[in-house]
Formats: sequence, structure tokens, C-alpha cells
Amino acid sequence: MRTSLLCMKNSIAAAMVFLTGMANAQQWLVNGNPGITPNNYVGTVDGRILYMRTNGATSNPNQALLNEFGSFIVETTNNSNASKAKGSIIAGVSNTLGGQAASSIVGGWTNNLNNAGGANMVAGQDNAVLNNASKSVALGWKNIIRNHNEFALGVGIDLTEEYSGGFGIDLAATGNRSFVIGAGGGGAKLTNTIPYSIMMGMSGTSTMLIKDQSVGVRTNAPTANFHTVGTVRHQDLPVGSGRALVVDSNGNVMVSSSILSKTAPSDETVQKLEDRIKTLENTVEELKQLLLNKNTVTDISLSDVPTLGQNVPNPTKNETNIRYYLPKDIKTASLEIYSISGQLVKSVPLREKGNGTIRISGSDLQSGTYVYKMVADGKVTDAKKLIMQD
Repeated sequence: MRTSLLCMKNSIAAAMVFLTGMANAQQWLVNGNPGITPNNYVGTVDGRILYMRTNGATSNPNQALLNEFGSFIVETTNNSNASKAKGSIIAGVSNTLGGQAASSIVGGWTNNLNNAGGANMVAGQDNAVLNNASKSVALGWKNIIRNHNEFALGVGIDLTEEYSGGFGIDLAATGNRSFVIGAGGGGAKLTNTIPYSIMMGMSGTSTMLIKDQSVGVRTNAPTANFHTVGTVRHQDLPVGSGRALVVDSNGNVMVSSSILSKTAPSDETVQKLEDRIKTLENTVEELKQLLLNKNTVTDISLSDVPTLGQNVPNPTKNETNIRYYLPKDIKTASLEIYSISGQLVKSVPLREKGNGTIRISGSDLQSGTYVYKMVADGKVTDAKKLIMQD
């Protein structure tokens, strides 16, 4: 009897302790809970991981967790991510964060922040942040961040110096505050080594570089506001008036001091050309009549001045003779034959004083109309018309 009473006493004491614990414990409800305080929370009181799951009874439940270092991880493959960084958020598969990578955001697959600093943002696959680099962004595949405040968006971008950036594929920037945009090629990265510049291209060779208010095309050392190596083409330019562009010996393009018109309306240009042709036709006709009126053979030796005779025969097919007279006091003289367009086609020195004759054969001139002149002591003394036929 005494033993039974002792057992009952112990049971009552245990029940009272249990009921006291139930009265003091927080009862969590699925439809919300009041009275949440910093001392009244969902979590653990030791260094164990707090897991959150759906479909927890299955072999592969959906899982998120707050780990012992203070990283919040949403996993694609459960228990594949590893983080020692407090205050970081990770989502994906097999991402790793070292203890210095605090306050970072990482998403994707197999991104490596083991040796990263804090406050980085990384998304994609196989990106790496090295050398305790912080405050940087890597988005894409196989990008490498090596210093603080860098930005990589693309594939295979390797950034070395602080404040550098890349946008594209297979790029590298090794200059301070250097940026590179485009794509490398043939296994070679398009690499910008020039500080404070922006490089663009679509191969391992730069196409354009912008630096210090200068733009270089096919050169990484521009010496003008716009510096290009190679051809420049303009198409479908508007009409207008302005100043001409001139090029100096160094290839610098400058504005000429003279004003000119780029082009004139087509109808005005045609009219001016037609007027000019008409004027030339009238001049030729007047010259023709003048020469035909003088087409008679006279004695030219009666004059004391240089005299030029009309060629005979005229027109001619094979050969023709041109008579002339030179006074003895003439020092130098020549016979010059010009095409109707004014081009000198033949010049014959006149050395014989007094009466003389020059023979012109069909082999000397092609068929056409010519004007021949006598030049004595530097002065034109006379001019005649010569017609050579086939």
C-alpha cells in the first residue's frame, strides 16, 4: 500500500511538471501566431540547421534551410550547396561560399565563392570570385572576378583590375577602369589592357576603342576625337552647301576656309552644260568661217613680219604643206598644232629664215579638225584651221 501511494505521488508530480511545460510553451498554429518576439521564434537554440520542407515524407522532398552560419539556401539538389557566409542567399546546386562571402546572393550551378569577399551577386554556372573580391557582379557562364567592383555579363569573361567590366563572350579586361564589349574568336579573348577605356570588337582584335573623348577605329591609340585606320564610306548624303574638307599629310581631316556647294539641282546643272556647249559650237563655227575665208594662196614673202600661210591641200587625207615667212630679226619660232579641244598635239621648230614650208603627213595626225599657230619670239602671230580626213 505504501509503495503504491509513493508511485502515485511521483506520477502526479511528473504530470504537474508536464502540464506546466505545456502551459509555458508556444503553441504554433498553421493559420498564424500572435505574440512573436526576438525571444519567441521559429528556429534552433544550438548550431544545428533549420530545415523547411514540403513533401517531407518522400525520398526527395523540396527543401530550403537556414544553416548554422546564417546562410539561407534553397536547394535544387538537396544538401549539395555549402556556405560559411552569414547573411547570404543561395539557390541552386553545388554552389560554395567561404566565410568572407557574407551578404552575397548566388543562384545557379557550381558557382565558386570560396575565396570571395562580401556583397557579391553571382548567377549562372561555373562563375568564380577570387582574391577576396567584393561588391562585384558575375552573370552567365565561366566568368572570373579577380578584384573589387567588377561587372561581368556573358560567357568566359576574365576581369583583373578594379572597376573593370565586360559584356559578351570570351573577353578580358586588365586595365584599371577598362571595359570590353563584344566577343573574342578562335580561342583568343578580346582583351582591353588600356586603363580608362571602352573596347569593342568581334574577334581577338579590337575594332573600336573609346578613351579620353577620343574614338579610334582599328587603332587602340587614337590621336584625334575620331581616328580611323582604313577606308571611310558615306552613302545617300543629303544635298546642301557648306565648307569643303581637306586632309593634311598626317591624315587629319579639317574644314577648308573656302565655301562650296556639294551639288546643284540636276535641271540647273544640265541647263548650264547645254548653254556652254552652245557657246562652244558658235565659237567653232565662227573660227571655221574665218579660216575658210583665208583659204587662198598668196605671196607671203612681201611682209616684214612673221606670216603663216594656209595649208594646202585642206582638207587632206595623206599630207599637206604649210608655208610661212620669218624675218631675219626673229630669234626663235615654232609651228604648234592643237586639237579642237585645245590640246597641243605637235610642235615643229622653225629654223629657216625667210620663206619656208613644213610638210605634215597623215601619220603625224589622226583624222579630225586642228588649229595650227605660229609662235615667234614667244608671241602668237597667226592661226589657221587644218582638216585631216580618213
